[in-house]
Amino acid sequence: MKEFVANVFGNRVLSETSFVLELEGCEALSSSEPGQFVMVRGDWGRDPLLPRAFSILRTKPNGRAEILVKAMGKGTRLLQLTKIGAALKILGPLGRPFPAPDRTRMDLLVAGGVGVAPLLWHAERARAMGVEVHLFYGARTKADLVLLDEIERVCSVSVSTEDGSLVGTQALPAFKGRVTEALTPRLKDLRGQELILTCGPNPMMRAVAELGRAHGVRSLVSVEGEMACGIGACLGCAIPLVNEARPFAYACCDGPVFESERIVIP
Repeated sequence: MKEFVANVFGNRVLSETSFVLELEGCEALSSSEPGQFVMVRGDWGRDPLLPRAFSILRTKPNGRAEILVKAMGKGTRLLQLTKIGAALKILGPLGRPFPAPDRTRMDLLVAGGVGVAPLLWHAERARAMGVEVHLFYGARTKADLVLLDEIERVCSVSVSTEDGSLVGTQALPAFKGRVTEALTPRLKDLRGQELILTCGPNPMMRAVAELGRAHGVRSLVSVEGEMACGIGACLGCAIPLVNEARPFAYACCDGPVFESERIVIP
């Protein structure tokens, strides 16, 4: 973990609200793994006061890194307006990652919206190792689905939109409904080596964890708490634990990746 200043060399628009910030000067992130995150703050004075937490989308050679952002509040909207060459304060890498791809198991990746960031990176690493994974990607509407071209290049994918606005093709199956509806048939045809990795809205992850439990499949969830520091000092990202000696864990330092059975997903 290190605090440093990175510069923006690209701000890639994906949709009206989603974009990828491409950063340089991120040598400190070179050892990062999928599931870890950074705290980011722009030069925007005292409002907003606190940095924002983002999963690392990927790291690249020569000290470059990318983060996927959805403009939702004041801080992320300010980041959306970031110009090339702008300096950002970064703290990272932070948190505990997903386990690395493994040839002895089949990873079923379940993403919702911009929660796809760490799972796409995991899929890219799996492909580089020759390990098969499958990504189930869901959103309310096709406008909330991003990076589909990059996903298709690295793994098989099933896409779901709740409103049915994405029309599927033979190469890219699309379903109308929730992502759990696409996942369920796969869990009825288990090979005994599956592991679910999921990141996205909390209601989606709760449903995915329940499905995994019902079918006897272990699941790991990446939770997002209300973080102010990213290092376990502010205690704002407390996650209730189940049947453990202490009542809480903290998303920033004990997670963000947890065994679903250990926690109460917020």
